[in-house]
Amino acid sequence: MTDTTHPSAERAEAERHGIDIDTVAGQMLRAHRARTGAPAPAPHDLDVRVWIPAGARKSRRRLFVRLDVAGTPAAVAKVPLSAHDPKLAYEFEVLSGLHPSFPLAHPAPLDRLGGGFTMTYLGGSDLPAVPGLTAGPDACWRVLRPVVDSVATLHLAPLDDNAPALTPHQAAAQYVRRPEFGAAHADRALRAALLARTHGDLGPWNVRYDVDDGTVRLLDFEDYRPVGVAGIDVVNLLLTCGLLVFPDYPERGFDWLYDQVFESDHWFRAVLGRALTHYATATGQRPASVADLTPLMCQWLIERITAEGRDTSGMFYRTFADRYLSTRPSLTRSLDA
Repeated sequence: MTDTTHPSAERAEAERHGIDIDTVAGQMLRAHRARTGAPAPAPHDLDVRVWIPAGARKSRRRLFVRLDVAGTPAAVAKVPLSAHDPKLAYEFEVLSGLHPSFPLAHPAPLDRLGGGFTMTYLGGSDLPAVPGLTAGPDACWRVLRPVVDSVATLHLAPLDDNAPALTPHQAAAQYVRRPEFGAAHADRALRAALLARTHGDLGPWNVRYDVDDGTVRLLDFEDYRPVGVAGIDVVNLLLTCGLLVFPDYPERGFDWLYDQVFESDHWFRAVLGRALTHYATATGQRPASVADLTPLMCQWLIERITAEGRDTSGMFYRTFADRYLSTRPSLTRSLDA
């Protein structure tokens, strides 16, 4: 079995946590063969790639292992580097419980693997790497439209028969400690919010996109809810794309980024309005009400990321939440017109 990574760092980290990469790869291969019925490949046809995502996690860090068979990615494993990582067990349960009629392509769970699990490899490109996303209004919308359509499809899918009956306030309480903010526009938007199946962490990096046919696939179901506040997904997706369109935001600051996204005459503001209107029309909501869920989305990610031991001061969420709660931006007011 060939390891094409630089094994000194990743393998050493894995060994410090009692994880043997070769054992993990062997379990992945057995699970892959059990699912596909494929014959045992020759050792020289196996390739293992190992990485630990860069980031500021102080807890619940993960080791990822990808197994390629005869040059084709076959399986990916998520292995915890922390003694306590319940989200991986939850994600395996979610993937195992998704009905075959689930409207979007997603990884299929293969097997539990210690405190983590292995799943099928999901094809396509990460959305941030798709050509055209940052190339201008027409090119950006050609990329985003099938993604927005897919999110709408997810949110329009029938709920499971055993899904809990929740009010919007109860659904929001799954995400944040205090769902209402005391700002009329944000609280009004929550009371009118569509409840649906939600991904929960629909940043662009959790979207896989096939550039040939526009097929959209979803990764990372750690924050999936069978009943959640639908608008959180689409607002997260669209606003986070702004980080890609405005890569110089770290030097200019989050107030500048907010102005570019919501107040300026930059083309991205127009695409954002178009996307919100397109999604809202498809799902029977008011575009401005969807946009007014921005503070709820930001507060959710602040609380989620903080729980992982990460510092959110270098992220846009607090600035966006505070400014949006203070005054509805001009983009949202235009959507009301």
